[in-house]
Amino acid sequence: MVPRASVTAALLFCLAVAITAAALADPIVEGLSNAGAFGPGVFTDHSNAAVAPALCIGGVFAALFVIGTALLRLAGVPPRWLRRCGAALPATAIVRLFPLILVMQIGVLFGMETLEQLAVLGHTLGGTVWLGGPVLVALAFHTATALIVAMTFSRVLHRLAQSVIDAVVFFRRLVLAWAALTPAAPDPIFGEPPCRSDEPALARLQGRGPPHPILS
Repeated sequence: MVPRASVTAALLFCLAVAITAAALADPIVEGLSNAGAFGPGVFTDHSNAAVAPALCIGGVFAALFVIGTALLRLAGVPPRWLRRCGAALPATAIVRLFPLILVMQIGVLFGMETLEQLAVLGHTLGGTVWLGGPVLVALAFHTATALIVAMTFSRVLHRLAQSVIDAVVFFRRLVLAWAALTPAAPDPIFGEPPCRSDEPALARLQGRGPPHPILS
């Protein structure tokens, strides 16, 4: 259970970082290309239609990571790489995950740019246009953005997970306190008044003591 949870949490974190970083770096690189910062040449498709949807998808994976991390901590079985991270993911974990993040990010960039060209132009432009700029420059921008987003998410997402945990614990204590203050329901046998049909039998019992143990 714990290894599977660890792999799932790591994949959610990598996807959240990769998609968000690709969506943030792409318009910067394309903007510099369109402004002529890299000289003449066709580097972009002059469209950023895929940026907003990619940011939304990245936000969904970030939210899933926050919820999953909170649930694992509440269950007392956090993945090994989350047990000692405190308010942020340890740097060693980010270093181990960074190659996977970067590969995912380049794949996401290729996918979002290809779909964008098909949706806007009706066909792909081919070549390295999907990078949005010269190959080395684009890769450098995306690598730096991935590192910044990974470091930021390692703190922000874990703090959000801790906030979720604090909220769950607070409402749990509130529910338990409310249950303790709620008066117990009356006993249905002794708490209800006798019916009118029982009054003659109760009248005959008045003045009689309980039967003697020997005679019973």
